[in-house]
Amino acid sequence: MKKILIAICILFVGISANAEIIINENSISMDNIWSTLGKREQKLYEVGSRILNRNKIPKRITFYLNKSPLKSINAFTSYSDKGVYVYPELLNYIDNDDELAAVLAHEIAHGMDYYDGFGKLIVMKFNSKAYEYKADEKGIDYMVKAGYNPIAMITVMNKIGGENIFDWGTFTSHPKTSTRLMKDYEYIYKKYPSYLTTPMTKNIYYVNWTHTAQKDIQKFQQKERQRAEKRGSI
Repeated sequence: MKKILIAICILFVGISANAEIIINENSISMDNIWSTLGKREQKLYEVGSRILNRNKIPKRITFYLNKSPLKSINAFTSYSDKGVYVYPELLNYIDNDDELAAVLAHEIAHGMDYYDGFGKLIVMKFNSKAYEYKADEKGIDYMVKAGYNPIAMITVMNKIGGENIFDWGTFTSHPKTSTRLMKDYEYIYKKYPSYLTTPMTKNIYYVNWTHTAQKDIQKFQQKERQRAEKRGSI
């Protein structure tokens, strides 16, 4: 009988010790949460929350790493839950926090529009290009207020945005990337010109874009100088 009791005690101690190990291994604390979830999730929350907080966004926007089997170099905002979903493949093209902020700020702008209701969603679907431009501009505003460099909107888009041969008008949801990049540049030039002298303009992707858009940039700058001269002569 004594031997049986000893055996039961040993078995109980072993089970308790094993259970403690399992509990400890599965416990998540603030010290190990990012090693459990991953650094990519951490960066999404960090940059996204900074944009929301610095801009005092009055609506809830959440951020997710989209682990769908569908692989895509993309991000999107869901109308149903106002969540920003980023595909892991897109993050392979992100070189810094500013570029991630550009992606998230653009999607946050879409999310804010979605809060206006289903009617607004329908309008956006039939005027998608205009709302893409609007989301870029609002995204640039969000970036600047959050302390990010808006030039990154150009560098990241130049990396991931393909160039369609034709612009099919209402049959395409997004404008040609070259047109979109030029509009982003014009917006920065007019509203945040100081960023055009920052070190990020030495970024190879920004420099590459200036080569491809050289004529458009020169034409735009000339028009702006002429407008400034007219205003000065009044």
